[in-house]
Amino acid sequence: MNLPLIHDAIDLLRLRVGRLEQYQYPLGQLMGVFAALGIMSAAAAHADGASGDPLALTLFFTLYTLMETSLYATFMRWWLRRAGCPIEFPLIGLIAAASLIKLLDPLVSWLPDDVAQGLSLVLGAVALYIVVKAQALTTGASVLRVLGGTLLFSPIAIILMVNMVTVAASMGVEVFPPELMQSATLKADDNAP
Repeated sequence: MNLPLIHDAIDLLRLRVGRLEQYQYPLGQLMGVFAALGIMSAAAAHADGASGDPLALTLFFTLYTLMETSLYATFMRWWLRRAGCPIEFPLIGLIAAASLIKLLDPLVSWLPDDVAQGLSLVLGAVALYIVVKAQALTTGASVLRVLGGTLLFSPIAIILMVNMVTVAASMGVEVFPPELMQSATLKADDNAP
């Protein structure tokens, strides 16, 4: 079976970055990546104490991953074009391939808590480095420009997560552990005018 997206993801882990047109994949492969990332995120959330139907959790995280990655790719394309980078192809395939390292994150939950938290932070930092470096190399932008755009996008990702968690909670899906959801609700009620 020939899956260029998997091969490209392995090459990106080794920081072997190709031209941007190499990272244009069929929709089915991209959806498979988002589904895999959604399944792993749902498994991690369930292990952390999220309650609700596992299928609903998986759908939530798959939809969130799809929306966040699409918005990030669109934002970064706009941001890098402002710097004069001629970007002819969408960035979503490159970002999806670079994000596949996140599939390893739930595996660290098998380790003791202290080690798992440390490794999870390291995996997150490596994933960020790969995404930033890959975009810089394929578009010709500086690493600082890509990192700046990523940091500017983070409030958008937080707003998206808060809105999606609110919608999920109204549908009876507890995305985070009940204690965390309850404390977030109490803080939101305290801040309300």
